[in-house]
Amino acid sequence: MDAYLSKMARAVEAATRPSHQSELLQRCGKDLLARPQTCAELIHAAKTGPLSDGQAALLIAALDEARMADENGQRKGRCFLDDMRDVVALLDTDLTLQAALSLSSAWTRAGLTPPPSLAQAVIPEDPDAFVDTNGIPDIPDEMFDGIFKGFSDVGEDSVSAMLAMLDEMLPTLPPKARFAFIRKLATRTEPLCGEAAAALLLATDTSVSAGALAGLTLRQEAGDLSQTLFSRITLIRSWVLDSDILRGIDTIIRSALKSGTQSPVQSSKPKIHRVVSSMIDGSGAQGISMAIQSGSRRTLAVALLKQGFGVKDAFVIPCTSATEQKQMISQIADEASALEATADYAFTALAWALADGQSNGNMPAAGLLDVVETAGFGDLRPQTADITNIASATDPEGEVSALSTRARGSLIMASEHWPDHFPISDSWFEDSDASSNAIESATTQNSMNRKLWQHLETRRDFWAMVFARNAALLAAAKDPAAPEFVAVAQAIADGRDLKKTPIMHFVHGMSFEAWVHQDGPQMPSGDLEVTEERLPPGTYAQVAPFGAKEQKALDKLLRPAKITLPWMEGFLTGLCTAPKFIKPSEWIVTIFNVVAEDLSSEDDLQKILDLIVLAYNHRLSLLRDAAPSDALFPADPILFSIWADGYLTAWEAHKPHWPTKSLGKDGKTMRSLLEQAADFQNKTNQAPALRDWLIKQCDKQK
Repeated sequence: MDAYLSKMARAVEAATRPSHQSELLQRCGKDLLARPQTCAELIHAAKTGPLSDGQAALLIAALDEARMADENGQRKGRCFLDDMRDVVALLDTDLTLQAALSLSSAWTRAGLTPPPSLAQAVIPEDPDAFVDTNGIPDIPDEMFDGIFKGFSDVGEDSVSAMLAMLDEMLPTLPPKARFAFIRKLATRTEPLCGEAAAALLLATDTSVSAGALAGLTLRQEAGDLSQTLFSRITLIRSWVLDSDILRGIDTIIRSALKSGTQSPVQSSKPKIHRVVSSMIDGSGAQGISMAIQSGSRRTLAVALLKQGFGVKDAFVIPCTSATEQKQMISQIADEASALEATADYAFTALAWALADGQSNGNMPAAGLLDVVETAGFGDLRPQTADITNIASATDPEGEVSALSTRARGSLIMASEHWPDHFPISDSWFEDSDASSNAIESATTQNSMNRKLWQHLETRRDFWAMVFARNAALLAAAKDPAAPEFVAVAQAIADGRDLKKTPIMHFVHGMSFEAWVHQDGPQMPSGDLEVTEERLPPGTYAQVAPFGAKEQKALDKLLRPAKITLPWMEGFLTGLCTAPKFIKPSEWIVTIFNVVAEDLSSEDDLQKILDLIVLAYNHRLSLLRDAAPSDALFPADPILFSIWADGYLTAWEAHKPHWPTKSLGKDGKTMRSLLEQAADFQNKTNQAPALRDWLIKQCDKQK
């Protein structure tokens, strides 16, 4: 296992392209989630010192996968997190400060609260160690200065950076030390310290929020509460849920008003150059990014929202120049397939998320305060929104509601085409334990369909809200599909039969595919590897042979499903020549759906998948080596018709990977040729042209 972990860590560290590293980490995270004992060994590596960059990235990836699984209703996520927490608890006496920080950082960066045992890892809990003469927890100046040294390289304007460092450091201190440290931090004269302490009034850790309140109270009593800090505390009041913190804030505000502290004079409003937002995915998550300029200061403000949780994370990143700012937000937009939005939309989405979080007992991320002040959203308050409210904001003239029943029905039926236009639809599925149980408890295909529909019925409100929030974003982006999303959200909320709503048929199908991918066929192992990304030309490894013996074995296994070898070869050739690379994790699900019901055993399933991967690699080799026509497709007209049908099936099953604009004149000609062939209407011999086109398509695949 040590060698296995080392290999993964080296692969992560060696990845040069961010997209490659991200995909690699996602796969490693899923793998470690399925191997808790291996992840435990990774944590044990901290006994010898801080985790390496690769090890830390792997642990974060595993914890992140577990967190998402837990939030999405999968028990395996909660069990994994509980197990890893217990593993850390056994290390508490063996950890150095740096090792404890590396573990705390991993949990924090995965969006989790670090294990409580880390609080005893470096400084043992001592009832008298952090208590002053009045019985109030305090921290010796030399200890505070030693810890505070770590913040010396944080720029004065980066409250988000200080909060991030505090998030990682504080869990390594005992609760009393945390209270004492934040209390003392809040009284420091540096503006950054007071602003960070105000944000920590939102902390879910009561020792931290209480320490921030105590320190800010001392600051007010000393007459050292600036107008800016007063404004920050006033703004945060409506976000606070804890009654004790709320009473303390009110006391500070009243005292400040009595002493004459006023809100600061409004300076020039920050200029928001660009706002981009990802569409809301199947878990209800959304990312909003804003490029902001205030005077000569340029920043990128980011907020991560999640349905049912509110503002999950928020931070501000300083930019050194306008060029860097443009590059950063463009990269975010490209990676997330984000839409162009507006500042008004961002403000409203944050207000909805604040209310959503409060209704579920969740405090917003402390960094939201920094985002709000940077963006000039000083009057941001929670704004409760249901489907009706969001639809009204999206369609203020009520045009959709005013349509006839038939016209609204047309908008709803148009949702059939959403998967072709919105890549985010790949995430619109259910993969909770409840959805898996619905599928696994069925004894027939019909009962499986019925039970999965019954499960989706229990999630009606969730999906209505996903489509309503997407409608608001699309309206802000001036996308013509916005009315369709409004109509679908309203119809689902009003009780329309889910089976009569095309997009819910898509969700139903994707949910089944997600179950297949999670608990069905696994990617072949050993020598039968196929890369999950398109490698640069000239770097392909040699593949195992796929000769007469393998062809005969595959043909035999395909027969029960009434699939011939030429059809499969056409299908695999389609995968190899799609304009956009199709990951094996996507097309193997398609294969599984076609052949699984007709196989007699799981052993046969694994055999057929192994052979298909071999055949896929063989097809790639033939195309890359510019093989002759008779090696790429059958010369016999009947067999060629079957081959063409397999090719077109791959095309239709993965349509987003075949954008129309990428076809060109030759592509359209070949499509027509293949369609005629599939209908047994091939009248002319265009084998040379088809061969050249296939080889060119494979070479151009991105």
